[in-house]
Amino acid sequence: MGIFRLGVFGGTFDPIHSGHMHIARSVQKNFSLSKILFVVAADPPHKTRKNLIALAHRYAMVSLATSEEPLFVPSLIELESHASSYSVDTMRKISRSIRPSKGEIYFIAGGDSLLEVNSWKESEKLLTSYNFIFVRRPGSDACNYENFLPEKAVPRVRDLTGLGRNAIRRKIEDERLKKNRLFIVDADAPDISATRIRNLASAGKNFRSLVPKPVYSYIQKLRLYGGS
Repeated sequence: MGIFRLGVFGGTFDPIHSGHMHIARSVQKNFSLSKILFVVAADPPHKTRKNLIALAHRYAMVSLATSEEPLFVPSLIELESHASSYSVDTMRKISRSIRPSKGEIYFIAGGDSLLEVNSWKESEKLLTSYNFIFVRRPGSDACNYENFLPEKAVPRVRDLTGLGRNAIRRKIEDERLKKNRLFIVDADAPDISATRIRNLASAGKNFRSLVPKPVYSYIQKLRLYGGS
């Protein structure tokens, strides 16, 4: 049996959309992940928007979106004992169930997170204790990550953007015995934002192509974002 490789994909998922699903599928294939936890943020500390849809609805939408994906699992681990929405606390909880000798953990985040991760709680500890996969937003330019990451994290960065799938897999395999890398990748995901979906829904406009079919039905049935 091979090494168990767990992906941790956190977000507000307000709502989860087809871009999220594309990223998860791409990362799962390229990194040979055994499973991906979709961790729904209860009270995200870095989000300033106050009108988040209730956690119950966001978790329900993630559950619907992942229902036919056997390797994708919705998670409310943030609410488990010592509830916390900080990534470092979430990863500690998850890592207790996976001993380093038995498996690997990969935190999946948007490329924009590179610009703010230094402000996260215990960012240096977080970035040097786990593998990270930063997925660059479609159409975005490469950033000088050295200016935004804690000093000890910079040597761990491996920029895989612009590489084909086979080249990416070879690079990843070359790093397998070297612990806790920060990978920057492209996923060729559709350029979709949750903000755009919320605006379209509230205006009563069509957003059917931007979200998984059961998520669209759920939003429309409950009029989660207003509209008619």
